[in-house]
Amino acid sequence: MAAAEVPGAFILGVVVKKVGFFGGSFDPIHFGHISLALHLMEAHGLDEVLFCPAFCSPFKIAAPPVESGLHRLEMLRLGLELPQFKITDWEIEQGEVSYTIDTIRALESEGVHLKLLLSDESASHLAQWKEGKELLRRAPLLKAPRHLSISSSMVRERLKKKLYCGHLVPAKTLDYIRLNELYSR
Repeated sequence: MAAAEVPGAFILGVVVKKVGFFGGSFDPIHFGHISLALHLMEAHGLDEVLFCPAFCSPFKIAAPPVESGLHRLEMLRLGLELPQFKITDWEIEQGEVSYTIDTIRALESEGVHLKLLLSDESASHLAQWKEGKELLRRAPLLKAPRHLSISSSMVRERLKKKLYCGHLVPAKTLDYIRLNELYSR
């Protein structure tokens, strides 16, 4: 295959994939997450988007994820149908408060170079993030407005009330939620 036919950048005989890093609680994954990731992937010609569920965000210590890391990983696995959407369990495996800069450093040591994917809303808080400037140096920011007005807390409330959520959450994820009686407490 000629270099022009290979996706990604061609630098000194090595193909470098363009990978977006999308972190969050994903408690649960919903179409707002998927829409933002897809938009940024297409707009910036990314080869892949790496979804990384946080064990616990430092901004959510007082209100940690409702469901376990294992459930959130499985909901992601079921909800992400595009082959360009990948998942890493690195932050879940750490079992402690998750800082994006630490994850980026760990993934860099594996030879992966990332772009940080955020909504405009999340990007407006970057000054509060651990080593925010260093993070942006290592993983340049790609941002976009939220295309869908959906939040995980809205989905959880609707699920608790036994309201329809098929318009908010991928079908396989919703089946998993029902089967495991998640968000019903």
